[in-house]
Amino acid sequence: MGIANAFGWVGGALGRLFGVKVAAAARSRKTSSGSMIEPVLLDLQNCMEQPRLFHEFHFSGRATRYVMNESLWRDFEVFYRAPQALSWWLITGKAGSGKSRAALEFCRALETGKAEFRFPAESAAEPVEVKPLSGEDFSNWKTGFLDLMGTPFSTWKDWKPEQHTLLVFDRATRHYNDSSRFCTGWQNGEDVRHRFNAAEIIRLLADKAKQGDFGPFRVRLLLLEREHRQEGWDWYRDLSLDPSSRFREEPTLLPPMTPEGLFGIAQDVWKNVGWEGSGAACTTSDAFLDKLCSVDSDRRALFAMLLAAAMTTDAEAAFTRRDVLKRALDGGYERIMQLAGKESAAQAVRILVLSTLTGGRLGACDLDKDHVLWNSGLGHAANGEEGIFYPWPAEPELLGEGFILDDMKQDGIPEDARIGDDEMRALIAKAWETCSPEMAYFFECCGQDFSSDPTWIETRFLNCRLADVDTPLYMRTAVNLVTWFGKGQLDAARKIYEHMNSVGNAGMFCRERAEVSANLIRIYCEAGMFDEASPIFLAMNVLGDSEEVRRCRAAASVYLIGELCKVGELVRARVMFEGALAFEEAGEYQIPKTLALISLINGYAKVGDFGESRELFDSLVIYGDSEVMRVQRAKASVNMIVCYSKAGRFKDARAVFESMASLGDEPKVRAEYIKASRFLGFFASAKQTESEEDEEREEKQSVVASA
Repeated sequence: MGIANAFGWVGGALGRLFGVKVAAAARSRKTSSGSMIEPVLLDLQNCMEQPRLFHEFHFSGRATRYVMNESLWRDFEVFYRAPQALSWWLITGKAGSGKSRAALEFCRALETGKAEFRFPAESAAEPVEVKPLSGEDFSNWKTGFLDLMGTPFSTWKDWKPEQHTLLVFDRATRHYNDSSRFCTGWQNGEDVRHRFNAAEIIRLLADKAKQGDFGPFRVRLLLLEREHRQEGWDWYRDLSLDPSSRFREEPTLLPPMTPEGLFGIAQDVWKNVGWEGSGAACTTSDAFLDKLCSVDSDRRALFAMLLAAAMTTDAEAAFTRRDVLKRALDGGYERIMQLAGKESAAQAVRILVLSTLTGGRLGACDLDKDHVLWNSGLGHAANGEEGIFYPWPAEPELLGEGFILDDMKQDGIPEDARIGDDEMRALIAKAWETCSPEMAYFFECCGQDFSSDPTWIETRFLNCRLADVDTPLYMRTAVNLVTWFGKGQLDAARKIYEHMNSVGNAGMFCRERAEVSANLIRIYCEAGMFDEASPIFLAMNVLGDSEEVRRCRAAASVYLIGELCKVGELVRARVMFEGALAFEEAGEYQIPKTLALISLINGYAKVGDFGESRELFDSLVIYGDSEVMRVQRAKASVNMIVCYSKAGRFKDARAVFESMASLGDEPKVRAEYIKASRFLGFFASAKQTESEEDEEREEKQSVVASA
């Protein structure tokens, strides 16, 4: 493809594919004066009108009904009505659970003064409509999803709201990493990069709010992120700002949708394509929910849409998670062929890969002229006089990840449009080179969403060619990936562990190596493979004696001791405890030592060695009297009561129960006390019943003998 017609297909075919004109994309990042004076919001209305790759599943299209959890809505009402100038709130949930859609409904409710969703009703066939909002001038609210890529950090320094404002930070942790994070913006008509993240924005706005820069207006920041991320949560509590600006002490986990709400989503999908589901085996909410559970045990809204769409082609099929994702991906590839055309399909797919890997931050324009991919026409395609082309990534995230991890060998894609492993590695290497934090985020999300099928690790992650500056982030990403893996992904976890040990010398990245070692030991222990775990534990000794490494060794010890006790390997477990944990005297090691001791206590009790078990149980008192320790002692007490009761030693069980009264009355301790009481009552009742049955049996035998 020559230079002349290379740019032509961007203005035409790819303009149709992404719905963005090159010149318009450039102008959207700057004002007439060349500087930004307010945060840039994503144009979701324009987004809805674009023929995006998976537009029918994107939250911005509002293609299906939304049934809001009532408690979440009440929290939001408190959030936006509160009098303080600045408040921020973090909502978490798994990918596809409906966080972005909920935020969009919040925005629309504030803009219009009327919530356009419904609440579930326990006894009603249809959800209950939400009453219009009152007591607020909703024409004075500005809301939207923040475009961090198009908003330079200098904007926040000068910005003063002219009305009440709600800004949504979608994928908040993607906008938080280390000090090397860059965000593309525009200044004086030129593309520049600024170091900032979401946490820094909150700090700056908190200072401005204290100084009264917001005037009579309220600013609300709604942050959305996945739940249970291994890294990235420290900023939530460590922000150096007034705690009163944080709406909740803990992140709010998005409540699950009701079965009726999920079935309503399916009905809307069927209605949108003119398929009513007549004659299908799944025409009730219960039947649909059964099929959905086999696809996604979390019953997320996105999978309800994917399943409903797949059913329109084969309503009777027993779908799996991979099936519904594959069908959606096939539809996306067909759309590329339709919108980009056969001649431009290869370039379209590659630009989509770059954009998806980096969350839309990297496009063809970022390729250097001497890069191996330049000759394919990618660079020429977006290097025209009218501006720079920034395509939308393939979204929702789950489908974007599937788009990258798929083998790119579908029958509907021309041979020259398919991406081989070598070329995919080159694309990934370019993305790492330019947008390493975004790449790290992408792979961590893949590890979370596709940990049950990690075969892509070999070609998509381990073979990345990295510059030295990217190695620390790469190592951290590797740790987080292994965190998501379980015993079904041992091969992938082991390969990451071995690859990390090949990066740099033994003295580098000791903390990361120790963390991945501890996680791999956990996985081996879950699989009962102690002989494989032991050498890794011994290898941790060469990683030094720093506090981070010692903590990892302690955690690994707890995993090993616990699993060894479960299978009756008490001698090995006791030796490991004495060798790895007994010498640790610092207070921070009291919890792992207690957990290991509880495992030993349970192990000895199960085999009937109550003398050793009780001796270890009594030794728990030396590990402190903090609430956490008393909770652990309470849990150990429950275990001892169960073991004593099963052995018929009710006197010993009651003695342990009575000793629990000295552990305090905190809620968690009290819960264990109640649990112990129930166990004791249950076993005592069972023993009494058993005794009565024995007496009755002996009496009958005596009567028979007399006769």
